[in-house]
This record gives sequence, C-alpha cells and structure tokens, in this order.
Amino acid sequence: MSGDTADDRPITGEPRGPWANPIATNPFASRADMERAVVDLYEPLLPFVVDDARIRLGSFGAAFERASGELEGFARPLYGIVPLVAGGGRFEHWDLVRAGLIAGTDPDHPGYWGAVVRDIDQRMVEQAAIGIALAFCPDEVWEPLTDEQRDRLVDWLGGIAEFEPAPNNWQFFRVLVALGLERVGRPLDADAVERSLELLEGYRLGEHWYVDGGLQNVDYYVPMAFHTYGLIYAAANDLGLGDDDRAARYRERARAFAADFATWFGPDGAAVAMGRSLIYRFALGSFWGALAWADVEPAMGWGAVKGMLLRHLRWWTDKAISDRDGVLSVGYAYDNRTLRESYNSAGSPYWCMKAFTALGASESHPVWAADEADHPVNGERVLHDAGWLARTDDQQTIALLARPAAALALPEQASAKYRKLAYSSRFGLVGDVPDFLGRIVTDSTLAIVDRNGVRHVRLGVDQAEIRVVTLDDGSEQAVAWSVWSPCPDVVVRTTCWFVDGSPWHLRAHRIRTDRPVSTLDTGFALGCDAPAVPDRAQLPAADGIAAVRTWDGDSRIADLSGSRSATVHAPGVDAGLLYPNTIVPGLAADLAAGTHLLVAAIAAGDHAPAADPPEPSAAVLALLD
Repeated sequence: MSGDTADDRPITGEPRGPWANPIATNPFASRADMERAVVDLYEPLLPFVVDDARIRLGSFGAAFERASGELEGFARPLYGIVPLVAGGGRFEHWDLVRAGLIAGTDPDHPGYWGAVVRDIDQRMVEQAAIGIALAFCPDEVWEPLTDEQRDRLVDWLGGIAEFEPAPNNWQFFRVLVALGLERVGRPLDADAVERSLELLEGYRLGEHWYVDGGLQNVDYYVPMAFHTYGLIYAAANDLGLGDDDRAARYRERARAFAADFATWFGPDGAAVAMGRSLIYRFALGSFWGALAWADVEPAMGWGAVKGMLLRHLRWWTDKAISDRDGVLSVGYAYDNRTLRESYNSAGSPYWCMKAFTALGASESHPVWAADEADHPVNGERVLHDAGWLARTDDQQTIALLARPAAALALPEQASAKYRKLAYSSRFGLVGDVPDFLGRIVTDSTLAIVDRNGVRHVRLGVDQAEIRVVTLDDGSEQAVAWSVWSPCPDVVVRTTCWFVDGSPWHLRAHRIRTDRPVSTLDTGFALGCDAPAVPDRAQLPAADGIAAVRTWDGDSRIADLSGSRSATVHAPGVDAGLLYPNTIVPGLAADLAAGTHLLVAAIAAGDHAPAADPPEPSAAVLALLD
C-alpha cells in the first residue's frame, strides 16, 4: 500500500514553520473559542495595513483594480468583527477600522478606495460589510466621525444606488448598505432598494431555495449568501430596520432550509465542496451562525445547529490554510491558486469570517447553553429543488447531481466545480488541470474524447431532474437523471442512484454516437504522494474493478456492463481541492458508432467496501430508453 509513512502524509495546519494555521489550536467548543478565532484570524493582517485603509496581502492580480483587492482585505474581516461586538464581545482594533473608513473614502488620501463608477463594480461587494458595521456597531464606526467624514462615507456608499449590482446575490449588497444607512439616519434611494429586493424574490427556487441569478447556479451561494444575508436582514429588523414582512419571510425560508442544508455536511463537519468561490473556506458554515443571530430555531433544535457549526470549524483546524505568519492563502485545504476564480484577490479569502455570525447572538442565547448534538442526518435524502440526491453515512455525505450549472465557460474550472456526476464531503473534487503530458483526467466524470482528441464532459444538458421509479419489490427509488449532448452527433442519457444498504452507488449511461469515440468513467480521487507513478497505489484489477488505495482511503469503480478496461490515472499537480497530488480509478472503452450501455458501481471510504457491487435495477435502466 502506498503512502503509509508519516513523511508521506500531507502537511496539516499544525503551528510549524510557514504553514502556521491561525486556528490550529482552537478546540471550537464554546463561544469564547469562536471569539478568540476572530482575533486570531484578524491580527496577522496588522503588519500589512498600508495607507491606513488598505490591507495589501499579495502581488498577484485579480479581475479588478488593486485598490478593490486591498479593500477586500480591509472590509471582509468585518463579517466576524461586527457580530463579535454586536453580541457583547470585545475588539481592540476599532481605531484601525475607523482610520480606514476615513482614509478610504477621502479622494485626497493615498488610501482612497476609489468611487463606484460603473455597474457591477467590485467595491459594491465590500460596501455591504461596511453597511453591516453601520447597522450593528454605529457607536464604533459612525459616532466618532466628524460631520465631514460622515458625509464622505455616505457619498461613497451611495454609489451602490447610482449604479447596478450584478443580477445575482450582489443585489443583497445594496440592501445591506441600506440597512446601515437607515441606522444612522441617512437612507439610501428607496426605489433602488426596492428594485433589489424584488430581484432577489425572482431568484427563488421552490419554497426555500434560490438560484444565483441568470447563471441558474445552485451552490453554496444559497446558504452562504442568500440565506445568511436574509438572516442578517432579520437580525437588523430586530433593531427596527428594514421591513417586518420581508424579515419574517427570510426567517421562515431559512428555518425550512436548515434540514436540506444539513445534508451537505458529513458527520465530521466536512462539507460537500462544489461550485465557485471555495476559497472562502469556512464561510460555507455561516448559515448556521446566522440562524442564532436572527434567533431562528429550526426543527432540528439549537443543539444540532451548534454541532453543525462547531464541527465544521473544527474540521478546518488541521488544514494548511495559511502559507505564512497566519495570513490566509488563496486555496481550500492548502495554498492552491489553480482552482481560484479570476475575481479572487489575496484579500478574498477573508469572507471566511462570515462563519462567526453566531457571535451576534448574546451570551444568554440558548444556542450557547445547548449541548452539542450529533449530526442530524443519516441515510438518503432527496433535494428536488437543487436536483440532488444525497446520502450520509458514518464517514461522509455523497451528493449525486442531476442538474449541473448552465453551460458557460465561467467561472474558471466550471466543469470541475459544477458538472461532475458526484461530489463527496470526504474526497475533494479534482480540477481540469493537465498533467505534464497535457492529459486531463478528473474524478466522478464521464469524459468523451472525439477522434480529434478533444475531451468533452457533461455539457449541453437538455433535461435534468430527480425521478422516482417503482422497483420490482414495490419500493421506490430516487434517481438523478439527465440527458446531455456534449458534442455534435453524441447524446448521453445518464442515471445515478444509491442502493439501499450498499456502500456502492450506481451510474449508468446510454450513449448514442454517430461516430467512434473514446470514453473514461472515473470514481472518487484520493490524495497520494507520488502522482507520476500511479502503479504504487493501484490494487490488482479483478473482475473489471479499477481500485486505488493510499493513506487517504480506498476508491474503486467497477464495470457492470462487461465491456471496459480498468485504468488508474494521476491528474495534474495541484488539481485536487484537498491535496496537491491525487490518483483516480477509471473505466475506459472505445465505442464504435451506434448505441452503447455503460453501467458502473462506485465506492470510496476509509477502507475497501465490505460488499460486492450490486446489480443494477431493470426499472432504473429503463429510464435510459
């Protein structure tokens, strides 16, 4: 077995050398631990303050002006600082925040952030954090300012009403700025605010889901943005701000959404990581804390909410999230810009501070007195609105996706982030990163290669939904079903489903092609220590099963159609979300023109599956006809 020695194991967040993790020693067992984490994450930024208003953390570029990236470093920590203080905690650096607000909004100061001068201006994003500070901490960020300084701040924030935020979750930024200005008696343009609120209503999906605007993405922006901002709006409404009816709606939607969102986490606190902006790391858990801030108790109870939040934070304590002196790197479980988006600057990761929204709830709130409950989800759950099937066991949650995101080139690595057939909380996704020979292999994907050597994955989706079929024994089986045409003359019908009582899940494709193509169907990726020599981690192929095993676990994919060869592949370096070196099992087949049925069983976990792959149901396969 490959990678058993201690030296082969991945770098963790232990406080050693340049990989010091600022929260590595935090047990995350109490409110005091969360308060300490806010300070521990913020204080490494202090040496990088320049011109009073900017925090300069890196020299690489992003898809906006450098000033906006340095504003990110200044403003995003407020998502943790504001609830810390609003809930009764202490923060020792308000003088630096006030100095930044004064300098950053003064056109004559070298730290000036620049005005909002266009639609979809990046500064709008950071204005929201300042709006929240005004709404909840006016004694710190408004009262000490002179009249002239206040006027400049209000004028600078007013740009978000003069120009249009992006038609997606950005509309909430205008709403949050409006709450702050309302608190200090300087209301924002009411028509502009109402326009944003109505657009946000138009993004609703079902009863308590959203899509992220025109891209129709269903990802972590649903909890991390839409619901978290809605709950902050509700918390501000308790101060007499905003509209009572809207606040009540946001509360009810969040209360109902909690049961669905719990499905996205494994019992160890790890999240099913998919979609864009994964560099925001534990911001993914902000929804749980925002429930407490807005005092919205879901059916699972405060003990479950507390457990969901604290387990998620604890999961991050042994990850290499900092590459120097406690400053967060751009990446997920390690410093990795390969999977970043072009809108990520060196200051962008500090949206992770959203994870501390729970601190907005006072010490007397029942969430702090509650005993931390175990993970509230076990077994299979159907998320019809999201187009997900999810199953949670004692190791992980696996999500089977029927409905991928819109077929657009953006964001970067969109195929890896949105269009795989399965995602796991235990085994991270692999991006479309070529190896040193220019080959691309990823996990949990059916890739079709045409005669010109062009690789195609699940694009051109014509239909996608969760379907329910009746099996021979009368029971019902939920199936992630999609029809897609990745390239001309090729149509694929795909079904993915869980088998009750089995560690495997099944995947079937009926491919109709008018020309010869090659196919590669892959399982989950494992971290490994030697990507150039996959044979070291390959297990002997038997009965059409491709299997790999490393210190990270055991992953395998079994051919149930009797026509494919077992293969093992090493994706490009830094392609993995969790580890820079990964290895993937696969099944390969060359297909002639015609119609072909390919069926596989996939399993991955700490150990080899205890049971053989199950046989596919004829009723499910009939969905491919």
